[in-house]
Amino acid sequence: MLGARLGAWSPQPSGYLLRSLAAATLALWLGFQLHLEAPFSAASTVLLLIHPLQGAVVGKGFNRVLGTVVGLVVALLLTGLFAQKMLLFILGIGVWLGLCVGAMTLLRHYQATAAVVAGYTVCLALGPAIVAPQLGFDHIVARCTAVVLGVLSLSLVATLFSRKTVEPKLRLALQDICSRTLQWLAMQFKAEQGAHPAITQRQLALDINKVDELLGVGRGESFLIRARQANLQAGLAYLHAVVLDECTTDRCVSPAFTQTGMALQQLADALPGFRAAADRVRALQTRLAQAPEHTTSQQRLEDQLADLSSALVSFASLEHAPQAPARAVGFHRHYADALRNGLRALLATLATAAFWYLSAWDQGPTLLAVLGPCCTLLATSPAPTQGLARFFEGTVYGILAAAACKFLVLPHLSGLALLTVVMIAFWAVGIQATTRPRHALQGIAYLIGFNTLVSTGLAAQYDFADFANQALAWLVALALCVLAFQLVPGKPHRHPHVLRKAIHQDTHRLLRHGHRIDPFKWQARQQHRWVTLQALAAADESQTAQADATALQLSRQLIRLQRKTRDLAPESSTGQCARRGDRRISTSASDPAISAAQARRTASSLTRLGAHDLAADYRELARLLETYAHLVSADKRKRFR
Repeated sequence: MLGARLGAWSPQPSGYLLRSLAAATLALWLGFQLHLEAPFSAASTVLLLIHPLQGAVVGKGFNRVLGTVVGLVVALLLTGLFAQKMLLFILGIGVWLGLCVGAMTLLRHYQATAAVVAGYTVCLALGPAIVAPQLGFDHIVARCTAVVLGVLSLSLVATLFSRKTVEPKLRLALQDICSRTLQWLAMQFKAEQGAHPAITQRQLALDINKVDELLGVGRGESFLIRARQANLQAGLAYLHAVVLDECTTDRCVSPAFTQTGMALQQLADALPGFRAAADRVRALQTRLAQAPEHTTSQQRLEDQLADLSSALVSFASLEHAPQAPARAVGFHRHYADALRNGLRALLATLATAAFWYLSAWDQGPTLLAVLGPCCTLLATSPAPTQGLARFFEGTVYGILAAAACKFLVLPHLSGLALLTVVMIAFWAVGIQATTRPRHALQGIAYLIGFNTLVSTGLAAQYDFADFANQALAWLVALALCVLAFQLVPGKPHRHPHVLRKAIHQDTHRLLRHGHRIDPFKWQARQQHRWVTLQALAAADESQTAQADATALQLSRQLIRLQRKTRDLAPESSTGQCARRGDRRISTSASDPAISAAQARRTASSLTRLGAHDLAADYRELARLLETYAHLVSADKRKRFR
């Protein structure tokens, strides 16, 4: 039945399949050799961690061990405090699971794995301890041993029999986005519009953001990537700064601009090493600064060249060049979503405990053991109910396969060798399913459900009533998870609104408290929000989208002005005038229209003092503030109609 549903066998992922089977077999053999209480748990750890890339396996494995250790420490603490107080015991488990699910929502890459595992390890370890507190320590130690065995087995097999592919893939990806950024910037200098869809601002910004995912995978595979991750993330933030700072005013085509654009195009066509490209871009910036034109466009294009040079220097760290000091990079954190996911996990735990208490069912530990992974694995999914439906379907397949294996096949076998052969036959189906995105969640549910239900200790027991009881507990736990997701539903449709609100709030914060903010970290966070917003929504030309883009340009202009006014002598008349203007703009930060008037007033005063370049910057700031105020007010009127 599963074979018919998943389609014909495909030879492409055969290496991944063989490595996964070998690691699961090794973990199972070690579990029996070490006489673990549940030897199949080590194999289950392997089946949860399988991945085609070596870096993902090692990264997930390390964080899984870390999360398991943290979870087991908390489990020991809860056992010592509430072993004889069941209500407080359950409440402590629910609060911890909620905290871990909330942390998982905020963390990035495989760091979230540690939070996930720390959460449901407590559920797995303390379920039996609630029933038999005197055996709690034994269950905790057995759980930790099984996880470590599984991680070591999979990491060993992946390291010996898979290739490191992320580092060359990362180099190619960085070369591609740098080349396309050079082409995009060349079109800006020549005042051209790009005809190729891959060189549009939105697509290029999204592709730069995707490279960050490679960094997360490569961290576990390559020491070089792990050591240079901060530099590489800073380089990606610099590239975003280049792409998202599109100049729209004082656009003119001068000989200096045209020559710079042609030089950038030639550099994009034949991109040398990152260090050599950075030197050439810096030379172009110096030459442009010496041009006779001094317009707003020229200043912004000079800043783009400076950001591009900084990005290339950051990427040159992969060429074993001297490592430049890495600047802090900020990312958006959705705290409301984290709180919602944590409350959902707490509610699911309390609902499970209430069901266990009212029904007096002996499968309470199984309910908790299934509940924890389901809440954590699907908490951040945009459609958790659909994910649970697929998980439910895979679990049903796992139950049927486990029943056939345990009661029709295993009674006729003897010895670990034949047991391993049979397990491989059933595991192969689920592992093959994980290679297909459409069936990946079903495959994971099948593997974990099958392995848990068919598992035996050192002495096999074939009790169909107990098997049916456990299988029913799996289905009930999934139903309770669905109830929790229905009672506290996610709000993915609100995510764009949250991002827009954060962009505008931080823009007002920069207007009011700009001198207290780290400009690079603040700018990187705003850029991450804008790119995430573009990934969530299709190309949008509405006033709301224009207001978001204008807020980003306004923020960059504010940072430029703060950098220039910071270098002015405090006792000079120009410095005093600029600081008075900044204070007035800061005081009226809640009303961009008044801030625009204050910026124009400051520009007029600076013009009378002869500071024409600085006055032009304040006029540009006033123009952006007026545009921003108009777009925001128009968007508010549209929403209130």
